[in-house]
Amino acid sequence: MADQVLGESCEAFMNYHSIRHEIVTELEIKKSRFITWVSPICSQAEAEQIIAASRQRWPGATHYCFAWITKEPVMERCSDDGEPSGTAGLPILTTLKKRGLENIVAVVVRYFGGTLLGASGLIRAYADSVRNALDQADIVQYKEGLLIRLIIEYPDLGLVQHRFLSSPEVVVESINYFEQVEISALMSLASWDKWEKEITELTSGRGQYHIIEKRTVAV
Repeated sequence: MADQVLGESCEAFMNYHSIRHEIVTELEIKKSRFITWVSPICSQAEAEQIIAASRQRWPGATHYCFAWITKEPVMERCSDDGEPSGTAGLPILTTLKKRGLENIVAVVVRYFGGTLLGASGLIRAYADSVRNALDQADIVQYKEGLLIRLIIEYPDLGLVQHRFLSSPEVVVESINYFEQVEISALMSLASWDKWEKEITELTSGRGQYHIIEKRTVAV
């Protein structure tokens, strides 16, 4: 299903893969807790907010390791946060890049359990933690989309609901019942030509539509 997820600052960033919603997962490895928080972002500032929030959300942890990637401008950062160099931030970043993801941040919070994992063990632990989260996340492609306002007569509502509003390509933002039915809906730009013709057919030419703005949509 198409869906608007990211903030207005992402509106210019078209055609990339990320996750639809944030996700939090946890693994226990040799008595250490590895809590992974992965979230879609639009900017470095949003990544930094997530990283800062992780320290408040899970206070007293031993390490708060992270990596993030933005598409515009193209940037990436990672941090071991006190773990041996190259054993935490880089495995997190590498795992995100192997999945082809952009506009995304991953924070792995570690509560040390008393058993040393060694360099190779840490690399596996941090990479596995992010892989586990991404395996459970809804990975989607973001594309250029349109928000439209459709105005129809009440006799046309049944067909429009059945053929247009129920489509997985369309996200309904609002429906208002006035003298006519006013619908705000979001869809990918690529699908608009098809739906423009479909709306005309469903309403026998009575439907009126206006393009409100361009947005990023997940499909």
